[in-house]
Amino acid sequence: MPNLPIPRYISHLHGTKPGPRVVVFGGTHGDETTGVEVIRTILQSLGLDSDVPSGSHKFSFVNGDLFLGIGNPEAVAKDTRSLSGIRDLNRCFHEQFFSDPKEMELSDQKRAAELKDILASVNYFFDLHSVSTDRTVPFIGLTTFTKEHARVCKFFPVSYILNVHSILGRDVGIDDRNFEQAPTTCSWVNRHGGTGLAYEMGFQKDFSSTPRALQIILHVLKEIGSIDDGFIQKIGVTIDPSITKKTEQHVFRLIFCERNKFKNFQYSDDRYTESWLPVKNGELVGTYADGEEVRTASDGLLVFQAGKQTLGINPSIFYLAVPEYE
Repeated sequence: MPNLPIPRYISHLHGTKPGPRVVVFGGTHGDETTGVEVIRTILQSLGLDSDVPSGSHKFSFVNGDLFLGIGNPEAVAKDTRSLSGIRDLNRCFHEQFFSDPKEMELSDQKRAAELKDILASVNYFFDLHSVSTDRTVPFIGLTTFTKEHARVCKFFPVSYILNVHSILGRDVGIDDRNFEQAPTTCSWVNRHGGTGLAYEMGFQKDFSSTPRALQIILHVLKEIGSIDDGFIQKIGVTIDPSITKKTEQHVFRLIFCERNKFKNFQYSDDRYTESWLPVKNGELVGTYADGEEVRTASDGLLVFQAGKQTLGINPSIFYLAVPEYE
């Protein structure tokens, strides 16, 4: 594996035995801090700096190389999705942005440039996210669903897997649905031969989800051969038996995004803030203050809804998903 410099706010845990090269991030979106708490809990339990993760540290219960860090630390400090307000970190990982001097002036793009080489070098990458509506369940987001992605997804006790590739590229002007071109961290990892996925932990301000999410991440790291039982014992947790049970999983894909026109949108019913809500074509989701109606564009399931507290800043109101193989 390449001997790369360790980016800021990342701790390198170097194992004494061979194993995979793995990165786990919290705080890729600065206002999604539950994932940051997972990272900090692990580092604190290991006696490492959790506020400014850094350095390389050898542990006998680590196999290979495990990197734990904060994706966008400056955005986390400000509790904001991005620094620039133009494009967040998870929309910066595309070759056309890295090669454009004007794009590289953006704060989030500069952070992406710090991270791109280490992400391009890994076998596995797990990006810890959360959503802005409190009516949700944990799920997995990804941009490619290979056999290895399918194998790793089985280690997560989630029912829903969402392929976001076809929409997120178009969010920033990349309109190619035929191959992996989404500008996300996970897509960047996939394009360079690794296996990347996002674990959506739940509501972004629900810190009660952190202990279970921590157990899940430790379970996954053990299953892929990154850590031994001694690591889990050092963290001081016991994996809940429900986490290791097989869960029936269903794969969906995004087909539509309802853009926010920022005209004081209001939901017509609270149920439309519930993630994975089945809807029919033409349902009235809500209205703007000027009376313009927002209706569903097709049958599907509502996902990634803007929470009521983020309607004034979220660029989208909701997305629609359908089964991947229908």
